[in-house]
Amino acid sequence: MRKAVLLVDDSAMMRKVVVRTLKMAGLEFDQVFEAGDGVEALACLREKEVELIMCDINMPVMNGLELLQRIKDENLAADQL
Repeated sequence: MRKAVLLVDDSAMMRKVVVRTLKMAGLEFDQVFEAGDGVEALACLREKEVELIMCDINMPVMNGLELLQRIKDENLAADQL
């Protein structure tokens, strides 16, 4: 089974830091998807299946809490949030 993670943060540098930290912690993912805000994250989730979402709360366009509600409303998560 392929493992995928979605990193959602408006800072590209922070997304790189998180990827590096995951690798240093020994957590390997087959695919790492990135989104700069909640709208981009929703678009990704409509096309891809991920096992883990790491999301910033304070973002422009759609913040992290709004994203989580939309994921739940659209039933985009494999498990309940």
